[in-house]
Formats: sequence, structure tokens, C-alpha cells
Amino acid sequence: MSSHAYSNLLQHLHRAQPALPLETIQSALAFHIANHSLVPTPLAATAITSPLFLSYPFTLSRLQTLSNSFRHAFHLKFTLLSGPRFSFFERSISAHLAQWTKELIKGLQGGNPLLRLAAASGILLGLEDLRTQAKANSHDVDSNSMEDEVVIAFAEVMDQEGVGREWESEFQQIALLSNSVQDQIPSPTISLLILSLILAAQSLPLVASSKLKALPLTALSQILTSCITEAFNEGDFLHQTTASETLQPYIASLSRLEALVLSRSLSSRPREGLSSSQETLNRLQKIAVHVVGVIPQLLSVHTPSATMAVNSSSGPWITLKTLLFSIIMISDTVLSTCLYIPPTIYRLSPTSSLSSPASLSLTTLLTLFRLSFVVSQFGGISSTGSREEASFKEMRKAAYLALDILASGPEDVSERFVDELMAHRVSSPVQQIIDLAKTSFALSCIEQLVPVLNVKYLKGPVWNLLEPNLYLRHSPPGTYEQLMDPLIRETFESAHSVILAILAANATNADLMGPGVSGSNDGKGKAREEEDLSLSDFCTRLVPFYSRCLIQNSAEGKLSTSQLRIAYAALVRSACSSVSPTTTRYESDEISQYTLAWYCISELLSAIQNLGNDIPDLEQKHRLHITLIACVSALPLSLLGRFFEEIDGVLRVDRESQDSEDMAASTMQDQNRTELIQALFRELSQMVGDREKEYVLRWWTAFAAENSIAPNRRTISKL
Repeated sequence: MSSHAYSNLLQHLHRAQPALPLETIQSALAFHIANHSLVPTPLAATAITSPLFLSYPFTLSRLQTLSNSFRHAFHLKFTLLSGPRFSFFERSISAHLAQWTKELIKGLQGGNPLLRLAAASGILLGLEDLRTQAKANSHDVDSNSMEDEVVIAFAEVMDQEGVGREWESEFQQIALLSNSVQDQIPSPTISLLILSLILAAQSLPLVASSKLKALPLTALSQILTSCITEAFNEGDFLHQTTASETLQPYIASLSRLEALVLSRSLSSRPREGLSSSQETLNRLQKIAVHVVGVIPQLLSVHTPSATMAVNSSSGPWITLKTLLFSIIMISDTVLSTCLYIPPTIYRLSPTSSLSSPASLSLTTLLTLFRLSFVVSQFGGISSTGSREEASFKEMRKAAYLALDILASGPEDVSERFVDELMAHRVSSPVQQIIDLAKTSFALSCIEQLVPVLNVKYLKGPVWNLLEPNLYLRHSPPGTYEQLMDPLIRETFESAHSVILAILAANATNADLMGPGVSGSNDGKGKAREEEDLSLSDFCTRLVPFYSRCLIQNSAEGKLSTSQLRIAYAALVRSACSSVSPTTTRYESDEISQYTLAWYCISELLSAIQNLGNDIPDLEQKHRLHITLIACVSALPLSLLGRFFEEIDGVLRVDRESQDSEDMAASTMQDQNRTELIQALFRELSQMVGDREKEYVLRWWTAFAAENSIAPNRRTISKL
């Protein structure tokens, strides 16, 4: 190591205004720390007490230079120790690194806590780099001393700034920006506390959780929340401030630290953690409320009158996505942690009405609801979408976790959530796009909450929301409304999913309470003595309407064949559960008991007969035939004989009725018949219950022999 180069480094460190770029000083400092012939203690002490880094006001660039110097020095020292070894009795690399790190930390003692935090963070990050890269022997280096130094230095900065002192917090407000009056600096500078948060956000996630409990977690959470909200300018991100421009590059690390702090607070002090988490999520929701008013302006600026393409590379959209990522990161961690809090903690708490897992879930869902247009850009929460859309699985995880907690909580919370979802209006065409995204998100949430919602909500606000979206409408080409077609399609499918959830809940309740027993749905499968309709009565009235609705949506471009067959089979299954209260499905084989179920089959057969023989009608007729076959597993034994008579008429080869003039239609009919037979066999072999299995096997054997279907022992054995 050249003494001249070392002397030059010391000279530059003792200058408050550097004559060389900070990158050059950073490289030289890292080199000399790693290659010092004796111990690095003196140079480390010189660095953190030098005028270059200790001069006021502290700047983030100089603190990052100091941190990176120690981080790179760790890499250089490891590379130096990994060279050729000339003695068998020489100490191992891990022993060398442990001793070198110990001497390095000694040099930090007594220095400014902010500079010590920067240096200790750099050392800890350097060790983590080696562990991430799976370097040899790096796992044997003890990081306890580094973690202790990071926590102690950060705690000293917080204490120096008055954080956690209740008697001072009454008179002192921690500012994100402060003006240096003494030095007559006109431009605002970042406060010491925010500088320490930016540094600590990189290193504290690497510290053991038991050591983080020593910090004032509640006060730290409040400061981090203020930083995050200030980074997004309280939701008005179209107008940047100095604080928001400074904090936005570090929003990911700050959000990760916020999630970590709240998680540790919920684990160690649950009541305080619930209160802090609720406060944080409430402030994030306020940002989302402000964003709702900003998005129409953003669409108006970036959307021509005839085309709308969300520019993912534009600054505002990057900010919107960053906001969504930050909310998901914090919410997911909070909800995952609060699952393990005993109910007695928040039920006995004086603030239980404000702070509980159910209230946290409600706030999270309402925040995502207000950001539903941004959520829709990632495929929404109801489907996996394409590969790019499916990559954000954390969003779906957080949403469904919140819905699960909400469904298992008090009933009034779910009902209050539905009331909040209903409170939105349609105004301008741009606002219609946002409201359509909100409707789609609301329907996706309601689908999961159907089993716990009261029937009055299902037949009231829920039905008013989904009924207009059960029919798919296409906008004329070249119009502004055509731009909403993807969202219209998503909302259309979500509305049908809600209907299927209602029908499934009815069938499930019938199985739980006993066939033929009807009762009101109170969300827990119990009957209520009310004058309102029961869930069974509501589904009974729903069957004729939804049967016609599905048939109308069987045309090309509406419901797919798979969606149609699943929906109609669920409808028939729900209709079969609506039998007479005096008899049960398993005690009676009278066909009259299943009039509603056979009504669905009759409607389907009538629709098939009314279609013509041109190509579009043949395609729709084939989809309805597939749908008819899918209903076989939903029918009781008493209806199978009548049903198979209709199926036999559909599948029987009537050579005299074939139209030999239209070869295309004839070829399509042959292909469709083959596909129908295969679909029928799959349905009979995989979906029919054990009670109907024997009858089905006899019918299939006779049908196969009559229609010259070659017997296959392997396929028949599946029955």
C-alpha cells in the first residue's frame, strides 16, 4: 500500500468541500480499509470523524458514499483473503473476516450516530452480499456485533431527534424537511431522522427480529407512514414536492421496513401493533381516495378521444404502480401476521371496534377498491390472466386473505363492506371506465362473501349491482365505449360468478340442513325466523330468469362453452335442491318433486329446437348440446330415464334426415356428434354419483350397442 496514496486520502477526508468526485474518494477509502497492513480501526475512526462526512448539513450522497465504502471494503477484504495460502496453520477466511470486522467496528465507537449507522449498514450489507452469492466460509462470520451496532446507532439517532419521548412529542413536530437558518442555506435539506430511515431501511431487515423489539416500534411506524404518504404527496402525485422527489426512489425499502416494523409490533405487542397497523392502513386509504380524483385527469391527459392505452413507462403510471406495490407489501404482511393473534387480545381491547383483523381487512379491501382501475391493469383479483398479469400473485393473495378474514369475522363487517362497495356513481365517460373497474372488483369480492351475507343483501344491493352486467354488450367499432370492452367482459364474467356462488350456497345449505328444508341465510348456515325470503326461495325465483339468461348468452362471443356448461349444471343442481318441504330428494322418486329442475332442461331443449341449420346456428346448437349433457350429473335418479330419452334423440343417427346437399353442415354435424358422445362418456364416467352409477352403466351399454360404438373394456371399467 502506497503511503503517498494513503496520505492523499487523508487530506481529502479532512476537506469539508471535496476536490475530487465522491465516487473516487469512495473507491480509495474502500481500498485502503481492506488493504491496511495493520488493523483498520484508525482509518475507520478517521473516516467517520472527518470533515468530509461530518460537515453540516448531512447529505444523502455523502452518507451513501460512506456506507458504500465500507460495503465494498468487505468485498475487497474477502477477495484478498481468498488468495493463495502458504501455511497449513494459517487462520481460516471466516476467522480473518471476523477479527477484521471486530477491529473495524471498534473504529466506529464514539462517532456521530448517523455516520456510525451508515458505516455499520455498509458492513452488514457487505456480509449479506457474500451470503447471497454463496461465497465460501461467509456463513461462518458472526453478524451479531454488526447488527448490534446498526440497532444502537439507529436508536441513538431516534433519541437524538426526540422520537419516542411522549413529553417532547407534545411540543415538537418531526419535519421531513428542515431549513438551516444558521448556515443561511436557502434550499431545504432532509432531516437527520429521514436520512437515518433511508439508511436503516437497507440494513434493519437483515437484523434479527428479537433485536428490533428494542426500538420504539410504534413511533417508528408513524414516522415511516409519514414518509410513505409524503413520497406520494398525499395522493396528489401529479404535483411533485421536494420531499416526494427525494423519498420516491427509496419507497420500496421504506415500505419493506414499514411492513417489518408492523409485523414485529403485532408479534411482540399485539394491541399496540393492531392500533399502529390500523393507523397506517387508514392513511394509505386516504391516499387512495385522493388518487380516485387524480386518475380521471391522468386519463384525460394521456387518452385521445378515440384510443386509450395506458402508458406503463410514463411517470404518473409508474407512481400509481409503485403506490399499489407499497400498499400490497404492507397489507399482505400485516394481514398474514394478525392471523396468529388470539381473539381475546382484540376483543378485550378498549379499541377493539377500531383495531382488529376484520377492520384491517376491511380497510385493505376498500383501499384496493378505490385503486381498482390500477388493479385491473394487472388482471384484477378474480383470474390469473396472462403470464404478465399473473406475475403479481401477491396482490391476489392479499385480497383473498382479507376476504377470508372478513368472512370469518362479525357479520356486520361484511355487510358494511358491501354497503361501501355500493356507494359509487357514474359520471363522465372517463369516470365510467373507473366505475366499471370498481364494479368488477366489487363483484369479485362479493362472490367470496356470498356464504356470509344476509339474503336481504343478495336480493337487494347485490342483485341491483350484478343484474345489469349479466348480458354482454359490444360497443360499435371506433367509438370511445369500445375501449371499455375488456373491462365490460371482466365485469360480465364476474357477475355470472356471483350468481354461481349464490346457487352453490343454496345447494350447500340444502345439504347441511337436509334436503327439502328451506331457511334464511344468515351467513353461518342457520335459519332465521324472518319475514324475508329465504335463500332457497330466492334461488327458486332466480332459476327461470337465469335459465333464459344463460341461453341468451350461449351465442358466439359471449359465454364460452366451458363457462356455459358449468353455469347451467350449477343452475340445475340448485333447482334440484328446491324440492317440496314435505319430502326429500332421497326419499321420493316422484318426478313432480323436481319440476323446477326439469323446467331448466325443457328450456334448453326448446332453445335447441328453435335454432336453424345454418353454420352460426349449428355452432350455438352444439354448445347447447354440450350444456345439456353437462346437466346429467346434477339430476336425481328419478329424472335420468326421461333425460336419457332426450339425449338418445339428440345423438341417434337418423340417416334419412341428413341434408346431403349442404356438405359443410353435414360434416359439422358428424364432427359435433362425435364430440357429444365423447363429452357424454366423460360426464358419465367422472361426474355421476354412486347412487346413479348402476343405472347409467346399463343405459350406456345399451346405447353403445344400438349406435355401434365399439366397446372398450378400459373405458367401460371407469364407469
